[in-house]
Amino acid sequence: MSFWQTIKRVFGKGAVAIGAKKELQSILDHPKIQMSREEYDRIQNSLLYYQGYAHCDSDKRAKANINMARKVASEYAKVMFNEQAEITIGKDDKSKKHDEASAWIESVFQHNDFKRNLSKYLEPAMALGGLVVRPYFNDQSGQIEFSWALPDAFYPLESSTNKISQCAIAFKTIKTEGSKTFFYTLLEFHQWIDGEYWVLNELYESEKYNVLGMQVSLKTLEQYAELDPSRHGEEIERPIFSYFKTAGFNNINPYSPLGVGVYDNCKRTLDRLNKALDAFDHEIDVGKRRAAFPESMLSGIPDKGTGETKLTFDKDDDFYVIVPGTNPDEFKITDLTHDIRTEQYIGAINHRLRLLEMEVGLSTGTFVFDGAGVRTTNKTATEVISENSQTYQSRNQQTTELEEFIRDVVLALCELGKATEVDGQPLFSGEPPNREDIGVNFDDGIFLDKKSESDYYRELKNDGLIPGWLTLAKIMKLPDSKAKDLYRQAQLDVVDETTGKIRDSGYEDFEE
Repeated sequence: MSFWQTIKRVFGKGAVAIGAKKELQSILDHPKIQMSREEYDRIQNSLLYYQGYAHCDSDKRAKANINMARKVASEYAKVMFNEQAEITIGKDDKSKKHDEASAWIESVFQHNDFKRNLSKYLEPAMALGGLVVRPYFNDQSGQIEFSWALPDAFYPLESSTNKISQCAIAFKTIKTEGSKTFFYTLLEFHQWIDGEYWVLNELYESEKYNVLGMQVSLKTLEQYAELDPSRHGEEIERPIFSYFKTAGFNNINPYSPLGVGVYDNCKRTLDRLNKALDAFDHEIDVGKRRAAFPESMLSGIPDKGTGETKLTFDKDDDFYVIVPGTNPDEFKITDLTHDIRTEQYIGAINHRLRLLEMEVGLSTGTFVFDGAGVRTTNKTATEVISENSQTYQSRNQQTTELEEFIRDVVLALCELGKATEVDGQPLFSGEPPNREDIGVNFDDGIFLDKKSESDYYRELKNDGLIPGWLTLAKIMKLPDSKAKDLYRQAQLDVVDETTGKIRDSGYEDFEE
């Protein structure tokens, strides 16, 4: 059930009639949606690569296939965001005016396990070029929860240079009645009409999976029975959805507001990489040991009916090659085995991996083929964080977009919390933060050399530029209060050898 049913103070009742009984073949046939069909064909093709199906063909022989598309997307997701990242509201504001907002946002994030889910969804998001989060109020839990959607279910209706302000989001449901299976699609439209924010719901039914079908009443499905066809909010000032777009320009469809996946421009390289791997795999199969034998040397069983001798040799055994009618006295057993070109194939596959790394923006040597499979190298922190590290530079571009996305999520939550009433009281009644008050501290632990970091802060302390407790806070990732207490305890353990007294640490004299 959508949160919009519970907004009594802000939202008025409304209804729209079900449109003409016309079957729509796809969502792109809807009159409100003007997106390019080629753009969504590209997304579906990228999804096939991510799933590992794009390299399959109709040949009878099973082809070797390594899903490098997913490996590339996973590598990006791994270095961009993890659960150690910190999302703060008004951290540097000493007036404490954002404390209520900070506590409320944190409780919503914890209830939805936001950090873990974002880490999980980033992988397909990097593969397909984007990610959508739409918060809603759940009547059953009595809390705000999140719906996540990938670009194949997201249809922009209006966008500016930087933001998508109106959209349609598709939610699919399958229902079986007897021997029939029905496919339902709920289209949720987020629109600005005469300066007011509207959410319009339309339900479509079809007996074919790839057809949108006919529009039906929302009451057709029990889960949408209480969902109103339309709701509007007079106090809503920003969209209640957030879209993450991968960094970089959409060079495949320059007029699309959607992003491109990190491997969208190198699918040919992915295909050639799989062909090289399959050729190597096939060479191993056909490179089994073989030897030629005269037919008369093989034992057989005479057929009593025909008098012919049937060889007991297994025709599927690669070890033997029969030479019919050969005189065993004039024939030598010949070894026909060919050496497998292991080094040449490993070199060719690694060459194509280097090309893939260049095209997707990862550092040279990120992936290595050692003959058994492609693995991710464990580079040292110094190598990764160096100025020449392509991975680090590409990651920083993506985290800039991700930071803006997280800020949009926070602002959307505050907007929704103020507009949603439970027992006559809004879920959130504090002061919403400004965009610049929202901070995202990405955990750079994967890039940082801990020893170098420790030496850096200790040098600052020794030069008198920062207090000792701050050194502990930075090196050990401690809250300021705990770092101060730990530093004081450490100072109490220091005794002046000349006087036998504990040295004055100066802790009590330190002012914030």
